[in-house]
Amino acid sequence: MRTRLIILIFCLSVQLMAQTDYWADLVYFGGCPVNHIPKGISIPDRSPKARAIMNALIAGSTYSELKTKLPDSLDAILSRLSQGDVIRLQKEKIKILFPVLTGEKREKLNELVRLKIRESLTGIDSMIIPLRKELKDHPRLIFHFLWSRVIDNCWWELYNQEFHTKKGPPSIAWIIYPPHPCQCGTNFDQTANNSQIAISWSYNIFDEFFTLPSTKAFYALAKNDSVPAKDREFFMKYGLMDQDKKSLLFTFQAGCRLDLLCDSLKSAYARKIKGMFNYRSLSAEFGIPAPELFIIMSHEIAYNIFQALKEQKQDLFIPILRETNPGRNFSWLCSFRMEGN
Repeated sequence: MRTRLIILIFCLSVQLMAQTDYWADLVYFGGCPVNHIPKGISIPDRSPKARAIMNALIAGSTYSELKTKLPDSLDAILSRLSQGDVIRLQKEKIKILFPVLTGEKREKLNELVRLKIRESLTGIDSMIIPLRKELKDHPRLIFHFLWSRVIDNCWWELYNQEFHTKKGPPSIAWIIYPPHPCQCGTNFDQTANNSQIAISWSYNIFDEFFTLPSTKAFYALAKNDSVPAKDREFFMKYGLMDQDKKSLLFTFQAGCRLDLLCDSLKSAYARKIKGMFNYRSLSAEFGIPAPELFIIMSHEIAYNIFQALKEQKQDLFIPILRETNPGRNFSWLCSFRMEGN
């Protein structure tokens, strides 16, 4: 009897682990020092059982249902997640304390954004045309600059306009399932002299994202200085260094025409998107605070723009998609803005 019970518990645990992995689509946005990211958000990354529990909660499991599957460890894991502000224990119902959109709410969000974008897509051409002119010798970098140097770099300005503040948007983490096929992000980092790298990424192609060389190594590459052998191997594998060990990383100077164009286009995009939705009224409908909903919907707006551009403008190369960038060539996804001479 005891052996049968152990087998039953094991099978229930396996069933729990085999569900949809919503956690794989967790994304972060780093805004101003106002941080809305739960302090324990990394617990499910380190603990497979905690990850399985979070996935089950997102799928709608109750405390009693989880207790039948993990009778021994559930309460301890829930306690850790609660102390980390990831969840709030409310007897049978367990509340998730960061934005998660699935099912009908995800469909509703997508439909709201998709309809708005179809109405206002034409203005994006006015942003692509000058970028195409400035990047005439590097046409495959147009998407990177449109997304990372313009759109994904304007949230501070746009948030302050929408919410009539000077504080900038909060840092948040969220999950949307299923994710938009053009979901992407940017990693920005500064060097000591304020030079800046921007790397466009997507879950579509960035399997190696967490093994990227350091910003210091990228900066050495940008200057054609020597880099360690391990980093050199990475740069050559992903198209950032040629066989003669010369950099293929695109660099441009702070204050140059391209840099000034990006600043101008950031403001133009912010004006275009401002007021597209009433985030305060939609906040109650989606159960997400308005500042956080702004961040989520602003990203979904951009993803829908890229999807529409992909469908309507066959000449715009979008390297965040596996089918267009099967070798994961990072030279189309990175740029370094250099300060000084």
